[in-house]
Amino acid sequence: MAKANPLQLKRDADAAEKAGRFDKAIEALKQIVQENPRDWNTVNRIGDLYAKLNNLKAANEQYVKVARYFADDGFYLKAIAVWKKVLRNDPSMLEGNVALGDLYARQGLVAEAKQTLGVVIDEYVKRNRIREAGDVLKRMAEVDPSDMKVRIRLAELYGRLAPAAPL
Repeated sequence: MAKANPLQLKRDADAAEKAGRFDKAIEALKQIVQENPRDWNTVNRIGDLYAKLNNLKAANEQYVKVARYFADDGFYLKAIAVWKKVLRNDPSMLEGNVALGDLYARQGLVAEAKQTLGVVIDEYVKRNRIREAGDVLKRMAEVDPSDMKVRIRLAELYGRLAPAAPL
């Protein structure tokens, strides 16, 4: 079987997208990614097309791959932008919020990091997942070591985890 021409596949995908045939565009782009799995712009575009089809789960599968790659390679602002797309599709995705909070911290955006990680902590507490809440609170304390409220809340959570002392 002859190898498909990536330029032709991109043209086919563009034409299909303009015609509103998002499924056809996705198929053409998947052929490109099959030949070059690290073509992150194309993977991101596949996610965008899935989002246009309102298949948010499939879109997020693509976006998460792209966001992780960008973060791992130090492209933090690009990773932040992609994680925001993921969370727009699924605001309850705790993994995405943690990753976004960590990226904000790496960029020195302390307020954004604390706000994003705070959402995760509150959700873990609601779900009675105290250990996970403590882990994220520990991250938050590292982001802003001078925030005594965070340290106090962390101590309170650790107190809830400790077994009761015998009388």
